[in-house]
Amino acid sequence: MTKTNQENEPAPPAEPSIKKVAAKLSSGALFSKSLGFVREVFMAHVVGVAALADSFRSSMTIILLPLAFLQNESVPAILIPRMQEAGRNGEAARRLAAMTVALSAIGALLMVLTIVIADFLVDTMMAGVSAADQQETIYFVRIMAFSMPASVAINCLAAGEIAFGKTRVTNARAAMLNIGVMLGLCMLVLTGKGQMLAIAFTLSFNGLAIWAIWALWREGNLALRELSIADIRTETNIFLSRLVPFLPLPAAEQTSIWLERLLASRLTTGAIASMDYARTLTDSALLLVSQPIGLAVLSHGGDGKLKEQAEAITRFVAIVMMPASAFIFVFAPDIVRMIFQRGAFNALGVELTSEALRGISIGLWASTLGWILLRLLNRANRSTLAAGILVASYLANIGINATSATLQHTQTYGTFFLGLGETVRSLVMCTAVIIALGTPMSLFKLLARGLLPVALMAFAGREIIGFFDGGLARLACGIGVYLVSVVFAAALLAPEIFGKLYRSIMSRKGTPPDA
Repeated sequence: MTKTNQENEPAPPAEPSIKKVAAKLSSGALFSKSLGFVREVFMAHVVGVAALADSFRSSMTIILLPLAFLQNESVPAILIPRMQEAGRNGEAARRLAAMTVALSAIGALLMVLTIVIADFLVDTMMAGVSAADQQETIYFVRIMAFSMPASVAINCLAAGEIAFGKTRVTNARAAMLNIGVMLGLCMLVLTGKGQMLAIAFTLSFNGLAIWAIWALWREGNLALRELSIADIRTETNIFLSRLVPFLPLPAAEQTSIWLERLLASRLTTGAIASMDYARTLTDSALLLVSQPIGLAVLSHGGDGKLKEQAEAITRFVAIVMMPASAFIFVFAPDIVRMIFQRGAFNALGVELTSEALRGISIGLWASTLGWILLRLLNRANRSTLAAGILVASYLANIGINATSATLQHTQTYGTFFLGLGETVRSLVMCTAVIIALGTPMSLFKLLARGLLPVALMAFAGREIIGFFDGGLARLACGIGVYLVSVVFAAALLAPEIFGKLYRSIMSRKGTPPDA
């Protein structure tokens, strides 16, 4: 009886549970991205590209920047193995409580520091805005800083819950920022006070933290009563000792974000918000393609199939996303008008967001392909190399933004150059991952052939813009040309699949209806 229990408990559930957790995380990310899209449309309608939008977005960046090493991949990478190890000894609940208290205490110290030096932080990030706008941002920072300990605690509890095979806190955290901002926008409409955005943001995170602590404590996964100072000190030392290898990535990422905000603040009011509006559109397209494929990559296949999978993924992205990048580049103003231009979102917002969208869209296919292929590296236990590639790509983004700073002072094309910096980052990441996978020439040849459908999409799109006046008519025709480009790309890059599909359609046409 004992032997049967030992055989049945550990082994069989392991693999399905991993896939189940991954599927829940993926669905939660998709739901969060959908909420984020709705949030940005609502934000554009209520606030547009006014100074309030820049102040609020910069405030979020300022409070999240010092928390980067507590909220990036470092916490899950350190805490999940730690919880699994403690679980075998029956100490997971106590260790999770100790780690949560330890990291939340660090978050509280950073909160106090952020409040004290808020003036300095705002001045270094928003040097190009007026004194009045800086003061509004400082006010927002000091309100939103009170969410910092809660944000750290939520991230810690989410990682611990994943170790227990659950994803409630992770998915709730992903959605809470969007819900909090939308509630703040509703209060802004009702009261006319901009600080409602900051207050709603702060209350949302603190409310979620209280719920998460209560939920895990009630289930016995958080042993707060058994805590001791020694436990907290031990977990703090373990976390800090294991943190060092994870520091370069969040440091490079946050430096890139800080520089982009600084340069955008020097352009014109609304440039910061416009970059986020544009990124909402490209991130949505990227997630819809990369998330399902990335999940499939992590769930299936062995190491021996890496090269074959890399080629199949590259072929798919070249067929679908390369023409899509050209479509977005050509029709960016029409896309922005259709989605955002209502309420407070004016012509300046369309201009700034369209140029940012064009700059980012050039490398959208590379970003999509790069993120998917990074999953292959992770699955092959080459996570250190994958992290190094990400650091290098962010450094390239920083470099291109710094060197093109003199070209970004024109209002019209400033956001385009900032978006182009993101394209450079995507190209560096994609190229490095392809080389790391060991079959660069075959993949580069596929991508080179994919330029022909891109040229078709770009040329036909420009003709459509010159022929039609209405935005909807242009977009409808553009979508038609995009589909033609995809078919052309499939015939060019995957002739065997295209041939099978064609023969299947022909055979169906020749089959009697009752067969």
